[in-house]
Amino acid sequence: MGESVEFESTEWITAGAVGEPGARTFFIQARAEGRVVALLVEKGQVAGIAELAQELLGRFDVTVTPDDLDEAHHRLIDGIEPLWRVGELSLGASSDGERFVLEAMEILFIDPDEAPDDVLAEEPGQARFWLTRHQLVRLAAYAAYAVEAGARERCRLCGRPIDPVEGHVCPATNGHGKLTR
Repeated sequence: MGESVEFESTEWITAGAVGEPGARTFFIQARAEGRVVALLVEKGQVAGIAELAQELLGRFDVTVTPDDLDEAHHRLIDGIEPLWRVGELSLGASSDGERFVLEAMEILFIDPDEAPDDVLAEEPGQARFWLTRHQLVRLAAYAAYAVEAGARERCRLCGRPIDPVEGHVCPATNGHGKLTR
């Protein structure tokens, strides 16, 4: 199973994507003590980080605004290989709202009927990133930006995204409509 990691004093953290809209790959990346780690996530998980962080910060009367976005500072670092794919994410806070923790657990793709017992006994990888309030505000702002940055045009009939290369066959036309671009 994947390697576990804990950054008690995270120096930098981001959640973003690489690739073209419709074919992007999403990551969480963090740096501490000279080490950078990356975790593979889904777009919905990045959106969830942004939403949950804003909700959690709101409990401490902190609001994330567009002014908190620092695009240049939070871009993903190229060439970093992910440790593993994230299955579960959670976000927590200290009682005073000064420290926050982003926790991730590896998703395992193992068929229990085919895997040896020693593989089944292994624990999935876990990651824990401790953040300051300021870091969480900036992470939330950039995660929301990264999700929206790949937004594609939507079909006015069915609301589904239109691929800029492949077009779109709209189910509202019962398959009889032309491909739109």
